[in-house]
Amino acid sequence: MSEEEFSLRAMWAAADKTAKDYRDKGEIALLEQQFDAYQGLKACGWKEIVYCPKDGSRFLSIEAGSTGVFPCYYQGEWPNGRWWTEAHGDLWPSSPILWKPMPEAKPSPTDRNAGKGEETK
Repeated sequence: MSEEEFSLRAMWAAADKTAKDYRDKGEIALLEQQFDAYQGLKACGWKEIVYCPKDGSRFLSIEAGSTGVFPCYYQGEWPNGRWWTEAHGDLWPSSPILWKPMPEAKPSPTDRNAGKGEETK
């Protein structure tokens, strides 16, 4: 076996071991880890999705099982409406679990009137 083959096999073995490590923890440990992550996101300003704006305005959202943060909005009358997530130039039906307001646009450094109470042109 060449050194390159050995190195590749070692990398795959290490990756496989890492993949199995989380499964070996068991459901209780994984649920505790999930709860800690959820609480950590809430500490960072995320709120439960039931408290999101329901007036069609956009906000950021996180869906369970995803590492993405995407713009989203709620359409319809609560509780019979639905969430729509914007991603990759399209809208997708969504079931987010957390939300927070869209970040405010910061004035451009080239905008001389920004923050002076005057209208910019």
